[in-house]
Amino acid sequence: MFGSFDISHYRPTERPNSVRIVHPKNGEEAWWPLLDETGIPLFPELMDELDKIKHISPQGLVFRRDHAHRRAATPLPWMTPRKDLRYLRSVVKKIIAEAGLRQELSFTSFRHGGFTEGADSDLTDAELRAAGRHRSSRQLPTYAKRTGKQLITATKKRREERTRSLFIRLNANRSSD
Repeated sequence: MFGSFDISHYRPTERPNSVRIVHPKNGEEAWWPLLDETGIPLFPELMDELDKIKHISPQGLVFRRDHAHRRAATPLPWMTPRKDLRYLRSVVKKIIAEAGLRQELSFTSFRHGGFTEGADSDLTDAELRAAGRHRSSRQLPTYAKRTGKQLITATKKRREERTRSLFIRLNANRSSD
């Protein structure tokens, strides 16, 4: 995202209620809706921020450093011309430390955390694959970690199905009596 999300991808004239996301590893393109079917923003805080960025900087990469570089008049992109994100990774590590988070967290932890949050929210494999632009379910265990919440939800669903099936059988038996 840091090297591929251009401001022109956000709410272009031809698709004002969408954002174009291009997966940096495989080039897969997805147009994400910004509003639900009733017109309510799906990402209100992010949209406010992106609207401000688009107003200030109508072209170029969205994700830029929050400070000017000594040799550049405008903030540089996080992604270097050599496709390097080491500087961003070091900034993320500083943020993690200042926030008092676990030191084993890294730049990629947030992608994994997002997938795990999706799995905890009962997203289907198809929904997780669509969000991450994965073609196969084989990659999902790498990103969506197994959690206690998922086990609890699975157990509740199984119990609900058993109860529903029992209820249907009981009603069927009463009807035949």
